Amino acid sequence: MSVRFRIRTPQGQEISFASHEMFAEFVRSGDLSPEDVVYDAETREWSSALTHPVVLQIETDSADAPEDSEGGPEPVVEPAGSPESVEARASSTGAADIGLQLAPVQDQLTPAQEAAAFVKKMEAERASSVKFHDEPAVQGFTMEQGSSGLAGDLAVAPDLAARPAPSPPEREEDPEPEELERKESRREPPTRWEAPSRKDSKVPKRKSGVGLKYAPLVIVAAVIVAGGVYFGPELLAPTTGERTEAPGDSVALPPPPAPLIPDTEESLRGRAQERFLTATRALLRDLPPIPDTWLTGAYLAAPSDYPQVREVWIQYLTTIQQVRGGDNQRYRAGYLRALEDARVGGSARTLRLAGAVAAFQGQVASRAAHYDRVEGLATAALQGHDALVEVEGTIAYEPAASTPISGDPVIEAVGRNPDAQGLLEQVLDMILAGLEGPEGPGQASNVSEWIWEGILEAVTS
Repeated sequence: MSVRFRIRTPQGQEISFASHEMFAEFVRSGDLSPEDVVYDAETREWSSALTHPVVLQIETDSADAPEDSEGGPEPVVEPAGSPESVEARASSTGAADIGLQLAPVQDQLTPAQEAAAFVKKMEAERASSVKFHDEPAVQGFTMEQGSSGLAGDLAVAPDLAARPAPSPPEREEDPEPEELERKESRREPPTRWEAPSRKDSKVPKRKSGVGLKYAPLVIVAAVIVAGGVYFGPELLAPTTGERTEAPGDSVALPPPPAPLIPDTEESLRGRAQERFLTATRALLRDLPPIPDTWLTGAYLAAPSDYPQVREVWIQYLTTIQQVRGGDNQRYRAGYLRALEDARVGGSARTLRLAGAVAAFQGQVASRAAHYDRVEGLATAALQGHDALVEVEGTIAYEPAASTPISGDPVIEAVGRNPDAQGLLEQVLDMILAGLEGPEGPGQASNVSEWIWEGILEAVTS
């Protein structure tokens, strides 16, 4: 059976409730202590009894509800065997019309003897009923009108259970006819003495003390039922064969996950560095290669025929500026992830993050130098392209295989006049200084990998 609410006392005791109604009854009874904590299976959270929303709602509803009519004084109930209660039940329920008959009399008695014995038994039982009525009722048990004789026996004091049942009356001599007639007129209908509250076909037992010997069993049963109401239906419910977990196991919080990396500064910065480089590499992955026609004679003579060259270099310049501007943010994000892997929290998390970011910013010089070289090469390529477009037509394309041979067979381009030749040489010197310098890529096909390797060396060295 599923459990909705659990209560844990300061002493470690736990009480479970299967439904909201049972838990509400427990709260209204005043047994819930402010020091207790309450667990709700729907929210899967523990909360103090002083602040738990369900407890507060139950107390609010109980304060707004009118007083229970059952809280008033209990009606005074007479024992089931008293003549007054018997006559009241007979008049209210119509016991005279039920038609119940007494047990048949013994065959060996004459009618006169049976009548005399019956009258004497009735007088003895009436005297016993008066004695029971004078005894105080057992606390906690009440008699409702129309209850059975067994319940009436339970309403008397416990010490009466030890009293012996009244002995059967002795036989008397046959009375005189006039006395017999007078006693017969006083005889009450037999059905009034044993009018049951339920529609039974049996004749209930007379109050001869037999019901009192079952009083301890009934009291024990009442205690068990009360315990079931207090501690939950699981105490009385039969087992269904299904495996049920202990209350502590069903609400126990799972242990925190184990750290993925050691909680050391070296391990944290190493993991942050890996995440930073991974994010940077992802930004450079979309860079296209430099077109093969760049710096060929055909391009130098007619750069407007190759607009893709300028577009590629613009993309390189924009990307390297983006990578440069987001260095600190990417490293900060990588270090935060490293702190999570090491399960570091609280104030130590804030202090370590500030120290790691400050140390990373202190190493910006090596990264900035490489970013400057990449931006310089891209800027030279764009400026050279724009300058060649302005003088287009003054530079001739002369392949090395044709005649006459070009003055510069390597680039297969030559200026048609000294000014054009001077501009061409100036553009080539500016571009080749960044391309073929000591820390340059060497050739156009290596530009993409050169950018990544420079960043990797600046971060890891």
